[in-house]
Amino acid sequence: MEVFSCNKDLELLSYDIFFDRIKREIEERKTIVIDEFQRLPQSFLDFLHFSKSFAKSQIILVGSSLSFVNKILGTESPLLGIVYPFRLGLIKPRDIISSLSKYYSDKECLLLSMFARDPVVLEVLTPNDNLKSFLRRVIPKIRVVVRSLIGEIFTEEERELTKRYEAIIKAVAAGNKKPSEVASFISGMLGEHLKSQDVKKYLKNLVEMNLLKRIKIFGKKAYFYFIDSPIIDLYYYLDLKTGFSELDIPIDILISKAMGKVPFYYENFVVELIAEIYGCELEKSFSPEIDGILTRGKQIEAVVEVKMGNITTKEVNNFLRKVEDFDCRKIVIAENTFKDKRVESMTAEQLVGKVKEKNQKS
Repeated sequence: MEVFSCNKDLELLSYDIFFDRIKREIEERKTIVIDEFQRLPQSFLDFLHFSKSFAKSQIILVGSSLSFVNKILGTESPLLGIVYPFRLGLIKPRDIISSLSKYYSDKECLLLSMFARDPVVLEVLTPNDNLKSFLRRVIPKIRVVVRSLIGEIFTEEERELTKRYEAIIKAVAAGNKKPSEVASFISGMLGEHLKSQDVKKYLKNLVEMNLLKRIKIFGKKAYFYFIDSPIIDLYYYLDLKTGFSELDIPIDILISKAMGKVPFYYENFVVELIAEIYGCELEKSFSPEIDGILTRGKQIEAVVEVKMGNITTKEVNNFLRKVEDFDCRKIVIAENTFKDKRVESMTAEQLVGKVKEKNQKS
């Protein structure tokens, strides 16, 4: 994936010309990508069904509406059996790091990757950026873009962005991870007495719409909820803290507030990256608080502690006490390394090195 490149050979086509070209090229051995295909007429979907007997190309249909995808894969759809769904979310940690590591130091690569994995702001990134310079340009953009983007997602899904939905998103951005916490938080906002059951269906819908993600609570049949995109989370977090969606807040104040939540984004990104490197599922525990528990089936592979800065011996010992009952690898990611045979100590540079090593082998 090339980050700082673009294709300038773009053509603006009418639908008739586009359709004529597709009819020709579908018989060639090539890959054709059609973005926002849900905006095309029904006759185009009928054509794809008709052409399946002679088509030689691979067609990738990209759409932003999950409800439309479900509809066209229904029992009476002309695409049933010839189109297979693939859910595309944020750029995978390993992929974005592989791209950005060509341009930035390993630590800066990790810091930028956790935001730049969202394509909404990837285009804002420049080769000379550090995290603060990137945020200086991103924050004014998300102030304008994010709420419109959320509204568009709801429109595409044929849902209404109600006060309850938006209150739930704000609640999660404020750090409420369990349905009970979300219900308690928004009860005050909406002037209603709500319980966990009252918000669970909304949380489920937001997960299906890729606005929230859920991570299993270790040892329980329950989940923690997070806003999937750090950019969307940051928008709602800053709005809760400063009201910046309606007020002109100095950018330096907004950057300062944003930097206060960066360790949270860093922790989540790093544990997701480690889970991806080792091919594990990610679970979390908050009692005791463990940043990441990597599992494969019922087997616990590792427990992970993440510190954006230096970690002290006392903090390492506290981590070891919390995980003393776990018979598995114990991994600590921090700015510094230390020698302790009970722990695998790793820096940001070593973590990025593991990504590069993994890519060379694959």
